Amino acid sequence: MSLTFHKTAGRAALCLLVLAGAPAEAQRSAQTPTPAAPPAPLPRAFAGYTQPTIPQSACRVVSAAETRCEIPAMSAGRYLIEATGTATAQAAGARQQLEIVVGDQLCGVGRDLAAWSSGSRSFTFDCLTSVLTDRPLEVRALYEPVNAAKDPKGPQLVVRPLGWNGVLSTLPFAPSH
Repeated sequence: MSLTFHKTAGRAALCLLVLAGAPAEAQRSAQTPTPAAPPAPLPRAFAGYTQPTIPQSACRVVSAAETRCEIPAMSAGRYLIEATGTATAQAAGARQQLEIVVGDQLCGVGRDLAAWSSGSRSFTFDCLTSVLTDRPLEVRALYEPVNAAKDPKGPQLVVRPLGWNGVLSTLPFAPSH
């Protein structure tokens, strides 16, 4: 498993935290926040906005490499985005990579570095994002395996609302000394 951060400019959404997916369920459970049901209410600062549930009908497969979902206009709040790609090895050294893009912001790139040589394998990568948008906001999952054939059904993409936690921004950085 690998995690790559990219710096991009944009105003539609802010990726606050990236959680790398992992093949082991125990590791995923330790890293992935549990969605609140129902989400904690949005603060008064977001008056006029809602945090809707994003149904699968709001998602469409564009190709075997891409799926898109739409968060509706006038939405605010935290969302857990989960992308899963599946491929079948065509040669030794098959690997997988998933990207999640929210609006024009790259939330992260997850790489499954555990190569395999035969059979089908799935890889999941997660993103935690906070959005505040007046217009519909597109969420994209981009899947690219190496030495493996993509499932023609395309990557799976699920967007789940989470309760508001009061945090507006966090950014990782390494201080220079």
